[in-house]
Amino acid sequence: MMDEPAAALENATPQRIVKVETGDEWQRLSLIAIVYFTVRNIMGMAQGLIYLIPAMAVTFNILDNLQSPKTYAAIAGVLLLTSLSGVVSFFMYKFRVYNQHVEIHNGVFQRRYTNLPLWRIQNVKIELPFYYRPFGYALVVLDTAGSGKEEAKIVAVPLSYAHALKKRVLFEKENHNANEQSTDPNCKVNTGSTDALASVDTVERAETTSSQDEDANEEVLNRRSIGDIVIHGVTNNRVWIILGAAAPFYDDVFGFISEWLAEKGLQLNQIVGEQTIAWWQFGLYAFVVLMMIMAAMALLSVGGALFTFYGYTLSRSNDRYIRRSGLLNKLEVSMRASRIQMITAKQDWLDKLLKRVNLYFEQNSTAGQQIQELMSPNKLIVPSVTEAESVALSREVFPHCNFQQQTYKSISKRFILFWLAAAWVAPFLLAFVVGALTAHLDIMLISATGFCFISLVLVLRWWRWGIAFDSRYIYVRRGRIGVDYLCFEPYKVQQVMIKQSVFMKRKKLATIKFVLASGAVTVPFLPEEYVNTLADSVLHEVESTRKSWM
Repeated sequence: MMDEPAAALENATPQRIVKVETGDEWQRLSLIAIVYFTVRNIMGMAQGLIYLIPAMAVTFNILDNLQSPKTYAAIAGVLLLTSLSGVVSFFMYKFRVYNQHVEIHNGVFQRRYTNLPLWRIQNVKIELPFYYRPFGYALVVLDTAGSGKEEAKIVAVPLSYAHALKKRVLFEKENHNANEQSTDPNCKVNTGSTDALASVDTVERAETTSSQDEDANEEVLNRRSIGDIVIHGVTNNRVWIILGAAAPFYDDVFGFISEWLAEKGLQLNQIVGEQTIAWWQFGLYAFVVLMMIMAAMALLSVGGALFTFYGYTLSRSNDRYIRRSGLLNKLEVSMRASRIQMITAKQDWLDKLLKRVNLYFEQNSTAGQQIQELMSPNKLIVPSVTEAESVALSREVFPHCNFQQQTYKSISKRFILFWLAAAWVAPFLLAFVVGALTAHLDIMLISATGFCFISLVLVLRWWRWGIAFDSRYIYVRRGRIGVDYLCFEPYKVQQVMIKQSVFMKRKKLATIKFVLASGAVTVPFLPEEYVNTLADSVLHEVESTRKSWM
């Protein structure tokens, strides 16, 4: 006979329930997963070829050899191999959700078995690549706390199943935390008992009912318009990375442009000849060309921002924050509020002029692997919000948090003297002496100008760097031309380190370093007494606070 809670759940869920448990049989992916594996292999190969581009450019002329039949054959062979590798990867992949565990077998030459208990999964990220969206499939990324990389991926499952798995993970996590907090030592989550398996349907109904309430209570905290995204693309221009990778092709590109202009009757050597135009005309031409290049770079950056952040929304559902964005590839990332380790507000010089802030909510770091901050499941970014919006969102996560109204303790001016003496005086002085002995005024001028520039950068660095503590949060301010603000709660600090060299000890200065799950924060050249007081306060907060942030 069905008990009353189960009967209530049965009556409360009239819609079809998607079963998460797949049983003890291993499941294959949809055929569309072949496309994912193929694209992934092509991208991995392209990343490896970036390191070979300079060598290829030096050994032979790339543009001339692109018309060679051998080149076409090589490209066709590479595409065929990557396609075949995608098919092989598809057949070597299988998964199942059984006994409240996610199990995955994958890999071709190096087989890998992954077993993740549902209650240990901290984040579930759902991606919708553009080639999945017409068919209603999704990519699910499962991440555990403290992992150095994304732990597991279920590559191609129906979108309804992806959302059901996400809600099941959140449900199991909440139940596990509740059982851990119970005073009854026998109140544990039993993942292998027959009763647990028999009640899978009831659990899924309960999880679905609670998730329906979560969806109904989901509140949108922030949206980014197309104008905001364009501003983000302009103020955060990273096209220089592309330009750096394309450096070996510059000579070929310039040669192609010269030939094209010659066909149109324009000769660059005639235009810039000293006897053809005046110096101010040449300067005007150079300025126009520079503006055109900068405009092209800005357009590329804006396009990348639109590709990543189009349709951006930041929502809150109970204790979780959810980010959704993407033009072609839809991305959904969720993060528990209690697990947010640090809030970072970044302003470059152009952001400061436009009064915009890039806000980051950071969880655990991905040590040992470089994951793009925009795609990381451990970091939520709110791009180019206004200063008022940044304060409101920061207080949403950390109540009473305010970066700019703090009185920061500045680091000592000896920071400037230390870096000038330790790193910059010797090379610039050597260059200046060599220029003086060889009577090269240009070398002397360049070395003196470089030393002044480095000194200015160090002064700006010293001027920005500071720390504040208001008994609730620790604030750190740093930067050079722009400024970054960091805020974190003392009880989430995992380790406090105090460093002091012989010279710093003489001047009663010290460096303090806070280690959190999201990374380390260092503030150098502070007064020794202040550092010891701050360290004692933080360690007392860690020891006396029983509040869990896992």
